[in-house]
Amino acid sequence: MRKPSRRAFLAAAGAAGLTASAGCLGFLETERATREPPLPENRPEAAYVPSHVEGMEMAGMQTSGRYACALTYTFPHRFWLVRTTDTDRVNVRGEDDVHLMVAVWDTETGTVLPEANVEIEHTGPEDETSSVTPWQMLSQQMGVHHGDNVALGPEGNYDVTVRVVPPTTRRSSGESVATDPVEFDFSFTFDRGALDDLPFEDIPADREGTEGAVDPMDMESATLSQVPPEDSFPIRVIGSGETGGAKLVVGTTSEFGDLAAGDDETYVAASLRTPHNRFVLPSASLSATADAGGERVFDGDLVPTLDADLGYHYGAVVSAGEEIENATVSVETPPQISRHEGYETAFFDFSDVSV
Repeated sequence: MRKPSRRAFLAAAGAAGLTASAGCLGFLETERATREPPLPENRPEAAYVPSHVEGMEMAGMQTSGRYACALTYTFPHRFWLVRTTDTDRVNVRGEDDVHLMVAVWDTETGTVLPEANVEIEHTGPEDETSSVTPWQMLSQQMGVHHGDNVALGPEGNYDVTVRVVPPTTRRSSGESVATDPVEFDFSFTFDRGALDDLPFEDIPADREGTEGAVDPMDMESATLSQVPPEDSFPIRVIGSGETGGAKLVVGTTSEFGDLAAGDDETYVAASLRTPHNRFVLPSASLSATADAGGERVFDGDLVPTLDADLGYHYGAVVSAGEEIENATVSVETPPQISRHEGYETAFFDFSDVSV
């Protein structure tokens, strides 16, 4: 069964009030842009089921060299910026027309690139051009992406150029990837009626605000930022734990790309992810200690790393002649990534995980 559209939701929620104000177009536009269900009361300090679920429209997917980019859009909505351990709520402005979202990944490794720098330039039907630098974001439906609420202008056809500067994140292959900007071109038709007809589900009161998450979207040709489940982790798992509302999986291997090649070297990897949808939690600061042969063999930082099998994770090469016996991982700084509703209260108050 097709989920109710946002147009139907708006009509059911406030038809009388909108009709009474039909003479004030500015007021109507503000109401159209900002009508969201209230936030759930007593939100837990964990991932929780949000107040509503939105559909989205795919503007297209393009490739350039080894990189791919998908551009999507949906209704403008509230989100939260993260500043160390604090959040700043960003409300919808009356002039906001859409929430633009960009997903970028490496086609050679299949890994999403959380730390890429992204700029979106759009030209409308009257040849007016504007640009926005979207925030690095995390949502329960899309995982890691870049997005922002955007004021487009008049309805009609829009040409969009997405400029991506590939990240300098360390790669397990040891390769040095060029960081020259890569451009992707898209076109889409902005139609407010069609936007309001996108699926929209107001989640029941007895479910919203409870610990959990909604399911990820089926992105078809796009790649989501999910990491391997613990039971199919591509290296030996020495333990896992829950901390700060997140799950942490720790593994070791004697050989790992160009970073560890045996010969008394062990690679320690820590995969920090959301607990329900296995989305990676990037842009955090992690450290660890590790013991082998009854001695402390490592005490230092874990470096953000991209790998075709592990995805984005935090890791370090440890000089140890014997197998790692135990390790303790600390999250020093929470993930510095903006949040969609359902994640804004989670992933801040971490304790050490010993495995």
